[in-house]
Amino acid sequence: MLIGHGWDLHQHSKDEKLILGGVKFDEDGFTGHSDGDILLHALCDGLLGATGKKDLGYYFPSDDSTPKNIPSTEILSEVLNIIEYQNLKLINLDITIVTQKFNVQEKADKIQENLSNLLNVSKDMLNIKGKSSDDYGLIGDEKASLAIVSLLIEDA
Repeated sequence: MLIGHGWDLHQHSKDEKLILGGVKFDEDGFTGHSDGDILLHALCDGLLGATGKKDLGYYFPSDDSTPKNIPSTEILSEVLNIIEYQNLKLINLDITIVTQKFNVQEKADKIQENLSNLLNVSKDMLNIKGKSSDDYGLIGDEKASLAIVSLLIEDA
C-alpha cells in the first residue's frame, strides 16, 4: 500500500472562471500559471508523492517551459503516465477544500463524477468535503482557497 498527500493554495481572481476537479463553474476562479485547479494540483502531488516521484513543480514549473493556462486535466494525464497509473489501483481518495468563497457541497457531485472518469474508478472511492476557516486569514477573507488530498493506492 502506498499513501499520498498533496495540497495546493491559490489566490482568487475575478478574471478567471472557477475550475475544480476539471469542472468549470461560473464563479470567480484562481490566479495561476495553469488554469489554477487547486484540487487537481493537490491530487497530482499526492499521486507523485505516493509513488516516490518529485513534486508537481518539478514536472510543470511555473515558467515558460510549461504552457501558460495549461488545463490541469492535461497535467493530471501526464502525471498518470509518469507514475504508470495503469499498473496501480486507487483504493481511496479523500479531498478537503478549505474556502469561504463558494459552497463545496453544491459542486461535489459534478466534481466526483468527473474525477471518477479521469481516474477510471468508482465514485464510491472518492470523498469530497468542504471546510471553512471561520472568517480567519487569507481563506476567511476570501482571498484564497486550499485543497488537501489524501490517497491510498496499491499495485494492480
